[in-house]
Amino acid sequence: MVTNNQYVLYYICAMHTYWFITVYVFMRVLSSWNTQPKLMAVKFVVYFICNTIIFNVPNVVDVVFTPFWPILSMNNTLCEWKYRAKLDHYVTLIGMISAYNYPNYERLMKYLDQKQKHIDRRDRIITIGIKIMSLGILGIIFVTWCYHFMFMERHMYNHYHPYISWFPILSYIFVRNLFPVFRTHHIGLFTWLGKITLETYITQFHIYMQYNAKQLIVFIDGYPLMNFFVLSVLYLFVSYHLFKLTTEFSTFLLPKNNKRVLYNFVGIILMFGTYFCIDRFSAS
Repeated sequence: MVTNNQYVLYYICAMHTYWFITVYVFMRVLSSWNTQPKLMAVKFVVYFICNTIIFNVPNVVDVVFTPFWPILSMNNTLCEWKYRAKLDHYVTLIGMISAYNYPNYERLMKYLDQKQKHIDRRDRIITIGIKIMSLGILGIIFVTWCYHFMFMERHMYNHYHPYISWFPILSYIFVRNLFPVFRTHHIGLFTWLGKITLETYITQFHIYMQYNAKQLIVFIDGYPLMNFFVLSVLYLFVSYHLFKLTTEFSTFLLPKNNKRVLYNFVGIILMFGTYFCIDRFSAS
């Protein structure tokens, strides 16, 4: 509203909202199944099928998202939203499966660590062998991904992205947690940046770039590195304070009083509805 841009230009916000809602529904429906692995496997399969139908069957995505046309349309089409949403329509499923199986993975890592410290030489050799073999398999997966997909032409790669984007991510996570020496160290800067990723994603379009991310902003002409440094300081400063504002707004809009939440929700709908009506009227 402030920048007078179409909302779908900040598609990451709409995607976060949509996938959050789907995960909530996924866990809420038949919630008694959530503690039973075999039944959860059935729910995961159903979630996979639903996403496949929505994004892979022709015209279904148009039917599903047409009610949200005022928010998700761009230049009177849903093409931008469909393109962005389809690129990552399986990664949420991968994330949920990973989260659900994390306790089992953690137990496995602790078991292997204990075996590695065991006095029995045979147990230590077997444990180290398992970790080295796992490291080799993960290395092969990562190298294969790099060789076949990483340097592929953009439009061709986009076709494969929904199915292979999680390969390098999971490979890194497994390698990161395979040995205790890796698990007990981390880079504080990355931890801090991880908390403000939504804000950094959005502000890049207004601090590093302009004209809908088609041009770079230059404060210090002729000194690109100095320009990058100045913009980066401003970029992180603004992103951090946007994160703090987001937290404060969330506390205000979503208090513990459900009645107040409903009033706030209705107020937001009226506010945005008024804005879109004024915007459409002025455009016509």
